[in-house]
Amino acid sequence: MKRENTISLFIFKSSARGMRYGIGTYIRELTGAMLKYTDVNLYLVSYMDNGAKEFSVETVSTRYSKITIPAPIHFYLKDNLFEKKYATAVVNLLSGVIPENGEVVFQMNYIDDLPIIEKLKETYLYPVISVVHFAQWQQLFTANKLKLEGLNIQEPTNNIEFTLSREKKMYELSDHVVSVTRYMKDFLVSRYCIVPGKITVIPNGLDIATIQETPKEEKSRLKRELGIGKDEKVIVFSGRVDKCKGISFLVEAFLEATKYRDSLRLVVIGQGDIQDCLMKTGYSYGKITYTGFVPSDKVTDFYKIADVGVVPSIYDHCPYTVLEMMAHKIPLILSRINGLDEILEDGLCMFVDPKVGEDGEMSFDTKKIAEYILFVIDDGEMAKEMTIDYTELMRTRFSSKRMATELYTVLENLYETVTT
Repeated sequence: MKRENTISLFIFKSSARGMRYGIGTYIRELTGAMLKYTDVNLYLVSYMDNGAKEFSVETVSTRYSKITIPAPIHFYLKDNLFEKKYATAVVNLLSGVIPENGEVVFQMNYIDDLPIIEKLKETYLYPVISVVHFAQWQQLFTANKLKLEGLNIQEPTNNIEFTLSREKKMYELSDHVVSVTRYMKDFLVSRYCIVPGKITVIPNGLDIATIQETPKEEKSRLKRELGIGKDEKVIVFSGRVDKCKGISFLVEAFLEATKYRDSLRLVVIGQGDIQDCLMKTGYSYGKITYTGFVPSDKVTDFYKIADVGVVPSIYDHCPYTVLEMMAHKIPLILSRINGLDEILEDGLCMFVDPKVGEDGEMSFDTKKIAEYILFVIDDGEMAKEMTIDYTELMRTRFSSKRMATELYTVLENLYETVTT
């Protein structure tokens, strides 16, 4: 049955680095899938845009508009006063775009959006949704849970407590919270005292309709184009080159694996701090390729020739890099951590168990990762068996269509609850 009113969904996108990676992919996949609902109008709000010179509204299609709000030309200190002034400017600029009729929902996607949420709530009665893509405590403590103990978030007295307090307030002010993992919902309930019924778990989704199996001839051609030997076995990592992604453990593991197999190539796709990785690389520069940030079509080329995908994250949620590798049927080696263990189970990947020290710091056995790399490379039948269910999982549990359907249900229920 067709809705009487149109839902105008304003999706906020900041200039944060994560927007170039997982969150950016999420927004792209979500907008594409949501446009299939004829009673939904989408507005993508790009704020703090360093590349924009002025406020602009671009009509992409009848029901999809892109709004660009530039970053201030001059600012030196990002303090509370600056944030409030900028939030006020954002909301004032949007006032001429927000429809006077229908149902309006604001969707926030970043952990520093509290000032904008406060201004939106002060100005409008329309509901706000916050999506949990990652968490402040994981960034601050590199997922060391012990460092959470003893913190007073209710009455903060230092920068860390103040940061977590702001995040908690953001979710408290939001009319609904969407988490891409079950474990983060549990965290919000237990640590931030968010009401469970206010949180919906919606895993990330990907449209795999255009992804086809790559013929051997195409793989050979791509290897030549990318400068990779025809007999080399390609291990691929994709994402931010950060400590939290466990990249240093992967480099050490790869160098260990090369002691037993000479025809290995590690491709690290992504931007970040590679200095530590380079120091670990030693004299094996010819075996490790650091691409830096590359466009999505080039990332896909590397996926097409990959023999193994490794994601040794210290913390993660529902990373698109894993979903993309699954879509290309790349056998996976994953760290057994919250988030990744919600995507796959034993038998569908090789899990590397973390080692947690008395101080709460996490590490991985690099020899075990090396052993798994060699095992997957050498046993083609087992590698094929691992990936046999990937396509079906992507079509059902991790499809963009399913993601949009579940969010659409949230929007319907949310508006009825908030406005009645």
